[in-house]
Amino acid sequence: MSETVIFLVDGKMSEIVGRIKDRYALLEKIESVIPGFRGYKEKEIRRESDRLVRDHVYSVLYEAKQYLRDALVPVIEAERREFYPQLNRIIAKLDRLAEQINHADYGYSGFFDAVKIKEPELDLLIEYDYNLVSLASDIRNVTLNLKQLAYRKDFNVFGEKLLELESKIARLDEAVIGRERIIRGV
Repeated sequence: MSETVIFLVDGKMSEIVGRIKDRYALLEKIESVIPGFRGYKEKEIRRESDRLVRDHVYSVLYEAKQYLRDALVPVIEAERREFYPQLNRIIAKLDRLAEQINHADYGYSGFFDAVKIKEPELDLLIEYDYNLVSLASDIRNVTLNLKQLAYRKDFNVFGEKLLELESKIARLDEAVIGRERIIRGV
């Protein structure tokens, strides 16, 4: 193993960077000795990346739900009952989608898993994940706008934005279903 490198950071001794370099050097040695290890490591990186993407989408959708809950306050205060069922339905759907994404199967199957996900499917999952991130961001932006409209009591535009939000949520739902089909090999 290579010797630990010590760096001076802000006047304090730090061995963290040196330890990381040591670990990478060890991984390179393992890769040179064990056939197929590099592919295994790449799949583990994809698996972790998949988890990070889903965590991000979950947190963005959670934020969007919070914006909608915040928007409920001025809607209730203004006694705009016509929006209650629609808002509650949208919040419930966002909650369901967020939890579905949070608990979705990994975009990579382990050695003993029954369904194996091949490289082309992994690449397709990356496209789906990009769509999930993009749609979740769009949804968050619309819900923030809805919150602002509700506090300004601009309920004419509010109703139009709710319809736009429902359309975006439907597209997100389709993307989640498509992602699941790829993982299941359908």
